[in-house]
Amino acid sequence: MKIKEQKAIGFKLLKKDRAPIERRVVQILFVLMILYIGIQFMGFVNSYADPNATVMVPRPSGVEAFLPISALVALKSWLVTGIFDTVHPAGLVILLLAMALSLVFKRSFCSWICPIGTLSEGLAVVGRKLFGKNFVVPRWLDYPLRSIKYILLSFFIVFILIFMDGASAYGFLQTPYNMIADVKMLDFFKNLTGVGITVIAVLALLSLLFQNFWCRYLCPYGALMSLLSILSPWKIRRNADTCISCQKCTAVCPNQLKVAEAKSVWSPECSGCLNCVKSCPVKGTLEFSSPASRGRGLILDSKGVAIAIVVIWFMVVALAKFTGHWETSIPPEMYKILIPQAGQFNH
Repeated sequence: MKIKEQKAIGFKLLKKDRAPIERRVVQILFVLMILYIGIQFMGFVNSYADPNATVMVPRPSGVEAFLPISALVALKSWLVTGIFDTVHPAGLVILLLAMALSLVFKRSFCSWICPIGTLSEGLAVVGRKLFGKNFVVPRWLDYPLRSIKYILLSFFIVFILIFMDGASAYGFLQTPYNMIADVKMLDFFKNLTGVGITVIAVLALLSLLFQNFWCRYLCPYGALMSLLSILSPWKIRRNADTCISCQKCTAVCPNQLKVAEAKSVWSPECSGCLNCVKSCPVKGTLEFSSPASRGRGLILDSKGVAIAIVVIWFMVVALAKFTGHWETSIPPEMYKILIPQAGQFNH
């Protein structure tokens, strides 16, 4: 297909949402949950910071999803000592759950659940409305930029999982700094410096111009999910016999993968977003399926993936709550002491 025809297809696809409606519903569900958790967490911090407060707002454990470094240290401690983190147990559960989803359904955590991924995708949509398109980083620059997230991941892996011993990892989890790491995170965003505001503004602008800039180039969490997703049995598979080479799947891929030329998409950059499956005009040509032993593998459409992700997520969270691996062991009396002194704790 000629380049002009490919550009015409891409321009037409700008007029409609590239994502399956089921993925949008799941994204909205998790964004609403996160907003609720954020509001409740601010109420929790304010109630414990106020010495005159008579009603203490309960702490939402889901906020620990935003403590990936603490969760990685907790993973190291658990693997070595066998002791599951009791300070931020939900953080470790969420990390393990995100890793499990990536092992099964590609980087589905990034494209279906992660609020940063949803925000980045939303900014890209706004960018297309403003500029008529999302710009593409040249190939010669794209590859070295993509390596940044893997370099950042390597730093955390080497420092935490290799150099840090089990005793040190467990000891870090018990420090006052880690106990209120979520509170300090909130304080950071409530008291942004000029440098912090500038960095966030630059990242937002880059996300407007270049689709999924943060996720594609800078996110070490996404890099971990990418590496795990290589082992995923479910992949985008293309039936070359029925493919009409319209290039629509390639045009809507947020990760610039040449789906129209692949038999199976093995790339760690594939996020399992199913944009390509939705765009395909020939039924059965593009499928998100497991390997086929006899005949066709197990196929999941966008509705099937949405149901599987939501069911798995809430079943695991329910199991964690039932087994006592969700709520923190930090007593309210400790929070009354630590939260008013949050500014004094530095690691």
